[in-house]
Amino acid sequence: MTRRFPAPWFRIAIGAQATLLVGMGLGRFSYTPMVPALIEGGGVTAAGAGSIGAANLGGYLIGGLAVPWLLARARPADILRACLLLSFAALAASAVPAGFAWLLGCRLLLGIAVAVMMILAISAVTAAAPEPLLGRATAIAFTGVGLGILFSATALPMLLAHGVVWAWLGTAAIGAVGVGVGLWGWSGEPVTARPATAARHRPGPDAVRMVIAQGLFSIGLVPHSIWWVDYLVRGLGWPMAAGTAQWSLFGLGAVLGTVAWGRLADRIGFSTALALVFASLAAGIALPMLAPGPVTVVLSSLLVGAQPGLSAVIAGRAQRAIGPGSMLGLWRWMVLAVGTGQLVGGYGLVALFEASGSYPAVFLVGAAAMAGGAVLALGLRAGDRG
Repeated sequence: MTRRFPAPWFRIAIGAQATLLVGMGLGRFSYTPMVPALIEGGGVTAAGAGSIGAANLGGYLIGGLAVPWLLARARPADILRACLLLSFAALAASAVPAGFAWLLGCRLLLGIAVAVMMILAISAVTAAAPEPLLGRATAIAFTGVGLGILFSATALPMLLAHGVVWAWLGTAAIGAVGVGVGLWGWSGEPVTARPATAARHRPGPDAVRMVIAQGLFSIGLVPHSIWWVDYLVRGLGWPMAAGTAQWSLFGLGAVLGTVAWGRLADRIGFSTALALVFASLAAGIALPMLAPGPVTVVLSSLLVGAQPGLSAVIAGRAQRAIGPGSMLGLWRWMVLAVGTGQLVGGYGLVALFEASGSYPAVFLVGAAAMAGGAVLALGLRAGDRG
């Protein structure tokens, strides 16, 4: 008997990796480094830049809610291919200097497409992966996010030196490669729904814990996503070059840490690994506030940078909670929890920072959210089903 090469699960995992690279890694994380240049160039105001970011988050919720409607009208593979092309088109169209409304529309479309791709792609990966390789498969998929963060941290500053349009076009060029790989990955029909099988393995009480933990995770990420470099430069007095170098370490942690956490979950179990990764994120956020210094700052960049690893581990744990078949329904709720947490955490922590002017206040709230996730993870059943 001959084995297919590459194995179907590996092709699907690579397809998901490329999909998340285009939509999440590039589509979402490339925007943050461009905000100062957009404001300085007069393309948007500071308030407008915030509204554009909020549109992306709002689109994420719209996309998550739209998944059942889409699945009633098209096959998952067709939806994934269409969203991949849509997200690339929105990314490339962002290079057109047409002002606030145009960029807001592009970011809104990206948010919608990313949520749909996140739900369908990851549920396809976990349904197709062999049990012993579940952590490895989800880690492969989520390194697409890490690669996008690494690109935004290392290449975008050089592209921005030539102007915002060049930065967008360079991002789109990398995205074009991702589109080609992603279309190959979804050239077959991914397994995302086995209704008869899934009905026999409904998730138990642990599902609620994981949904809440996902929401806490997204809140905990807000401080590093918004203020990490700003804290180093304005809060600690570091040179700008040193601060942006830490963002590069953040990107490196996103790639290497995701692979490490996925492999560890395959070895020690997903519930234990989930508690550990939540605890490491809580420590990474809190350490530079409690004991600021070069060592704790580097540790924070690497540990918190590895945050896609938590997504890989919790996706694997969600699949174990369902059993054979698709975790599509549970994963959709978990993605919606992320979108809700992003909105609540984004607006709430920004308001807290504006009221207090305190970096430790917002970062320690983020650390507390991650610690809450660790407590929830500790309460999960140790077995595969929950």
